[in-house]
Amino acid sequence: FFSETVTDSLRALLLEWAGYKVQVFEFIGGEHTSKNVMITAVKDKPSAMSTDGKAEIQSRIHALAGMYGIRRHKLAELMGFEMHPWLAVDGKPAVRDARYMPPI
Repeated sequence: FFSETVTDSLRALLLEWAGYKVQVFEFIGGEHTSKNVMITAVKDKPSAMSTDGKAEIQSRIHALAGMYGIRRHKLAELMGFEMHPWLAVDGKPAVRDARYMPPI
């Protein structure tokens, strides 16, 4: 149950980062099924999100992924979102930037 919540949170944040207005809600009672979350997304106007707003969402995605050890996410890959900017492509550590580190 918990992993589904983290995954749904990442999906919603990635969609927000891409410029969508996102809503996440329960559409079937938990007593019927554990997979009862619906994510809706509507593309917003291109200029609707500030650069700071996009950077904040990016930081939240990196923190959440780092906190739970998530190295890959298919939606992030499809969107061209870099999940771990502190890792080089070959997997060797690159120069770390504190902005991308999860909170302690």
